[in-house]
Amino acid sequence: MEVEVEVESQQNRQAQRFGLKNSIPTNFGSDYVFQIVPKVDWTAIAVSLSTNTVKLYSPVTAQYYGEFKGHTDTVNQIAFSSDLLHSCSSDGTIRSWDTRSFQQVACIDASDNGQEVFSFSFGDHLLAAGCKEQVCLWDWRNSKQVACLQESHMDDVTQVHFVPNNRNKLVSASVDGLICLFNTEGDINDDDHLDSVSFFFF
Repeated sequence: MEVEVEVESQQNRQAQRFGLKNSIPTNFGSDYVFQIVPKVDWTAIAVSLSTNTVKLYSPVTAQYYGEFKGHTDTVNQIAFSSDLLHSCSSDGTIRSWDTRSFQQVACIDASDNGQEVFSFSFGDHLLAAGCKEQVCLWDWRNSKQVACLQESHMDDVTQVHFVPNNRNKLVSASVDGLICLFNTEGDINDDDHLDSVSFFFF
């Protein structure tokens, strides 16, 4: 299969043809895909499915490596770090998996208060997560919760991201239309660590 796309350069417009290089025969059955995430070195690709599982494939040979099972509700985000795969779910957990053994190696459980986890992000030593209308933070080295910001958003927090070049800064976005910027140094709270708020109409 080939697709023709027009590319505009500074000198002229030209057409380039993009061909299908590889396809992966899957064993999804009637499942459908929520997210696809490749490893940085392109040695594996993770696929989260509607069955609350994540499957691992080779993007080069299409070999099926195995799957990660444990979540009991929708998997909302997946991400690689070295030989670990991290995932969060509406079951209220953030889990880490060994991509060689497919075993769970860590789990943070925020489900005690009926929380769902929609997004997560790792800082230098903090793990942040969007849990319903809250932004919760843990020290990922010992899984201890260090803060739960409950007053900055009024609806589900669907995105959290530590700023790449300033890992003490955390950005969150919510269904309420707010984007908040937090400073995560010291004892974190809504009053002293909310740097700015932006409101967007869609």
